[in-house]
Amino acid sequence: MVENVFPFEGERFLDYNYVNVSAGSGEKMPIVFVHGVNNRKEDAGFNDDLARKKEFLKTLVAPPLGLDPTKVAVSFPYWGGDGVKFLWNQVSLPGGSFESLGLGNQTNEIDFWLSDVQKTFGANSVILGKISRDKSFAEAVDLIWDTSAAATANSPENIQKIATAYQASQRYIAKHPAPAWALKAEPLSNKEFVDALLKGINELPADEKKPETFGLSDWLTSTKEALDRLGSAPADLATSGVLALGRKSTHQKASRFLGDVFVYLKNRGTVGAPGPIVSTVLRAFREADIARNPDDDKLVIVGHSLGGVITYDILSYFAPDLKVDYLATIGSQVGLFEEMSLYSRALPAGMPNDALKDRIAANPNIGKWLNVFDTNDVFSFSAEGIYQNVKDFRYDTGYGGLGAHGGYFARPSFYKRLQTRLLA
Repeated sequence: MVENVFPFEGERFLDYNYVNVSAGSGEKMPIVFVHGVNNRKEDAGFNDDLARKKEFLKTLVAPPLGLDPTKVAVSFPYWGGDGVKFLWNQVSLPGGSFESLGLGNQTNEIDFWLSDVQKTFGANSVILGKISRDKSFAEAVDLIWDTSAAATANSPENIQKIATAYQASQRYIAKHPAPAWALKAEPLSNKEFVDALLKGINELPADEKKPETFGLSDWLTSTKEALDRLGSAPADLATSGVLALGRKSTHQKASRFLGDVFVYLKNRGTVGAPGPIVSTVLRAFREADIARNPDDDKLVIVGHSLGGVITYDILSYFAPDLKVDYLATIGSQVGLFEEMSLYSRALPAGMPNDALKDRIAANPNIGKWLNVFDTNDVFSFSAEGIYQNVKDFRYDTGYGGLGAHGGYFARPSFYKRLQTRLLA
């Protein structure tokens, strides 16, 4: 049975073909993140997205797993340069009038996300106090920092502030799981709710609130504005000209998604001669494995989208000797590829004899494996019905359409739920 991990409702980088910290550098490397399709270094926002993933993995996931966030390093093997290339620069995509529908440059990612969140809650407005009263205080707080990440996670400094503020808010929730101010019959406005939360955090003991990060009034202005729009914008925003504005970008991403899949399947190679994508990712896995030591002997791999497929292909065929302690496949097609017999490792003879009962035996080299999908993400699939050693979980990113496919890692609340399930 699929469980729900999220009822809503979760340092500079090297120029990298391969981001690496050597085993002898004094830093540990227990976490490897394998990206999925549609990742190119030249794309706008690429480095900001990496910075967000790295900070949230180090700050919100590593410590509960027993890893020191001041020492842990996260490696990101980059294989996008070996992905699909379009000989005519995608001129096959339909063009024309998509950008002439009158909205100019007024729409951005936060507008799409706010609209999808409103539809998720089934209301024309989203009031934090009402969510806190009718659902839970913790869910309302998660929404604050998820909105903050959508609105302001555009620099390493802001990402670190969001991660630290999110941790402080979790400590406040632990002490005050249902504060009276958050449960009023006449709920506070969204701005008042945020101010009350920050006031409560600032009243925590100094060692819990990290006050140096909480001169946040100026920094949170954009977050409060986004939350104010969340409480007032019409819920049918995405059915207006906004959707047409995003059509060209969506079409580009969909074609590159398919192209990356086809290129991987065509060029992945064999055990004796692995292709360029497999070689890049496998090298990251081997170096992370070598970097283990008695104080830090765990290897964690996170595979997003096609990155999950590549990871499973490597662990089941190219490197079945590689031991992985924690595997998380997010928004991935691992199960779908198995159903289509697309892995290099052949299935046992005669399998499946009964598609409703036969499941593939646990990989002896994979420890705990969880698979996460969003029902709004048409490119994500479950895996529990096919493999014996995986647990499926559902997660609502708050996005719709293709936005859901990349939305998992934008929200601090996702990382909290990820580490909780890894440890369960």
